[in-house]
Amino acid sequence: MGQLMPNLHLIRQQVDTLIADAPLDIVILPEIFDGQPTPTDGKSARQFLQTLARTCNTHVIGGSCLIVDDDGSQRNVTHVVHRSGDIVGRYDKRILFSVESDTRQPGDSVGLFQLDDFRVGVLICADLWHPELARELYSKIDLLAVPVKSSVPTEKNIEYARSLWHALALTRAMENGFAVAVSDWPESEHVVEIDTGQFRTRQTHFTSGASCIADPSHRPNPDRVQRLLKSGQPGHLRTDINLAKLAAFRDYRTSVGLLPTTDPPSV
Repeated sequence: MGQLMPNLHLIRQQVDTLIADAPLDIVILPEIFDGQPTPTDGKSARQFLQTLARTCNTHVIGGSCLIVDDDGSQRNVTHVVHRSGDIVGRYDKRILFSVESDTRQPGDSVGLFQLDDFRVGVLICADLWHPELARELYSKIDLLAVPVKSSVPTEKNIEYARSLWHALALTRAMENGFAVAVSDWPESEHVVEIDTGQFRTRQTHFTSGASCIADPSHRPNPDRVQRLLKSGQPGHLRTDINLAKLAAFRDYRTSVGLLPTTDPPSV
């Protein structure tokens, strides 16, 4: 946490390594990918995302970062960037987790974006735990990108949290007929210093390393859809999503009554 340039440099190294093997269509970064625990104007993060997209020729779902908006409100924001480097739009986290509600303002707009041929939705972390937010995107997207920082209070909660996130991603994928990609921090311990104005205190929390990709158009393979990243070990999770197979899956599930035959209200 708090190390802006090392975080960004490591992300760029990872993407460079991946595109050396084969081109990438979409890169999804974790929640608070810049490592900044306090809000900023977001300018450095946006510039990094635009440069990453343009130079690596890939669409970027920019994880999220804490920003101070022009009206002074603090928000947890995902910027979605076209491979040209143009910012397509932003999504503000709607379900605030724990102490976020003390200082952050929730968003009120649906995260729905068109990136060339890709219909992409965005939810941030706790948003995914509310099934109605995913169902809003039913029939409108092929891929749901979910930047996450899976914070838990103790080390003994890590494996449990990771299992829950993997199950949740697969459930949302199966019940809506779109692929779900969760981009999480590695399994690690984090110590944050909090300045209350009167005194400084240290708080410890853990992340569970819950990155996963759930594609409902084929049978789940845990070795393919999940990868555990340990502290200090950068890594990635990569897969190919066949849009035609996804469409066929949706048609079949609809025909047998497991997906709605009518669309939800327009968003």
